[in-house]
Amino acid sequence: MLGIIRVLTTDDENILQEHSRVMKREFNIESISRCIPDQWNGIHSEATQRLAEPKIEALVKSMVENDGVTAVTISCAADPAVESSRKLVNVPVYGAGEVGAHAALMISRKVGVLGITPDVPPNIAKILGDHLLDYTWPEGVSTTVDLLEEDAKKRAIDACQNLVNKGATSILFACTGFSTIGLKMELAKHIHVPIIDLVEAQGIAYSLTRK
Repeated sequence: MLGIIRVLTTDDENILQEHSRVMKREFNIESISRCIPDQWNGIHSEATQRLAEPKIEALVKSMVENDGVTAVTISCAADPAVESSRKLVNVPVYGAGEVGAHAALMISRKVGVLGITPDVPPNIAKILGDHLLDYTWPEGVSTTVDLLEEDAKKRAIDACQNLVNKGATSILFACTGFSTIGLKMELAKHIHVPIIDLVEAQGIAYSLTRK
């Protein structure tokens, strides 16, 4: 059983369970999704990441001790509390950003990254190194909640098209909220380079280690 930690606080069960549905649909992975408290706009800055980290660590411990999960994935591109959580439990802990970035490097040497903040997540930039071609984000988007707006998907597609026009040979999502809105399926109708979805990348990582 995989434990999925969502860093966006939500009372909407449909949104909370979206990543678990992807795991079941794409990889037949059974999972439990939980979200941290009191972060209704998720993580979108250094300050909100610092605020989230102790909450994530507590939730990692709780899921291992009380839910019986055999691995935990922190479903956030910034990989908050991944390293510190690995010291707290004796099961694998994955970070969406790191597994996505490594997946991108396996298929491309000119990676275009799509996020929601003005700067590429440092963990992703470090892994990609010189293979990070460019980074962008949809116009008018600054938090994962903004992706739920009616035309946010179109703006994200336009941003990805710009990355491809600049020479990107793959697109890496740097926000798991793009999975929540089903961006990959729609984007694939418009561009013809590999697209790395962070939720799917987490599923691949777990599939490689589960017994």
